[in-house]
Amino acid sequence: MAITAELWQANLIALVSAFVAIKVLRPIAIYFNLVDIPTDRKQHVGHIPLIGGLSIYVGVLVAILAVYPLHDKLFYLLASASLILVAGLVDDLKQLGVWIRILIQTIACVIMIKGAGVYVESLGDLFGMGEIYLGQWGIPLTIFAVIGLVNAINMSDGIDGLTGSLALVAIIGVFLFESLSGNYRLFDFLLVMAAALVPYLLTNLSIISQRKIFLGDAGSMFIGFILAWVLIELSQGVGNSRAMQPANVLWCVALPVIDTLVVIIKRLRAGNSPFHPDRGHFHHMLQDLGLGPRQTLIAMVMMALSLLALGGLIQILWPAASATVFILVMVGYLYWVKRRGWGASAKDVNLKDLKQVDAP
Repeated sequence: MAITAELWQANLIALVSAFVAIKVLRPIAIYFNLVDIPTDRKQHVGHIPLIGGLSIYVGVLVAILAVYPLHDKLFYLLASASLILVAGLVDDLKQLGVWIRILIQTIACVIMIKGAGVYVESLGDLFGMGEIYLGQWGIPLTIFAVIGLVNAINMSDGIDGLTGSLALVAIIGVFLFESLSGNYRLFDFLLVMAAALVPYLLTNLSIISQRKIFLGDAGSMFIGFILAWVLIELSQGVGNSRAMQPANVLWCVALPVIDTLVVIIKRLRAGNSPFHPDRGHFHHMLQDLGLGPRQTLIAMVMMALSLLALGGLIQILWPAASATVFILVMVGYLYWVKRRGWGASAKDVNLKDLKQVDAP
């Protein structure tokens, strides 16, 4: 792994471009009413521009186009991610129905699969019983998995800084498992993504400016989509061509995936739709225990890093047990949630009213 002058240049461009995009897009967002308006459930002050996702997108796009050649896989990734971003922007301006969003996400997945030829062909040696090859059956599984992760990341966007921080944890996870395999694929692209996230996080958390911005559905869906395809690309291949084992993908996004699966189980058990809004997420539970928004963010990030460290340790000591341990962790969390009670604590509300409810 080498940090080249080209990589430094790309990261600087991503960082500066994302920061400039925030400055330029803020008045435009206010003019077009691309803002989050305070309600009884949203504790922030004023109309907050939903431009975090756009700034990250600009940072990544400008850096890639300025420094790197646009090969086929990268072209289709940026094209399909752009479709996801546009759908998110429309959702931020005028709420789309759940099934319309899923349809658009499916179309974006088909573009990647047909255009770039990337999909989950193998699940690896999940349980120490040999490689599980999927062949063409991997295509519908890929679409299901990508849509699942996109919506898991989107649903995690409940407090300031959480989604962006979990994305950085996922990127750290990729570097961890790549270092264990010695195969540093997409290293440059992920560092550019991380650099583009920094101005958004610093602004969203009011570290460099009191003029807050939010990520928006455009941002959370874009981040989830990019992470999904990066993880698929890195976990596929034969032998040493894999940068990480398929089971280790789960540890990179463990917290949002486990949290979303448990929330869906709770909702179905209560007779509600999986997309029924409530306060059943882990960050809601931490706040119900008395933690403030910033304390909750720190606790969530530490939990995500701990799960990642557990996955890395298992990869070193007993790789064949990785998927089994992940399932046991999820079952343990599900049991803890059940002990606390299955019922959702929030009454029926609009899904967007649950976003950033704890922002200051």
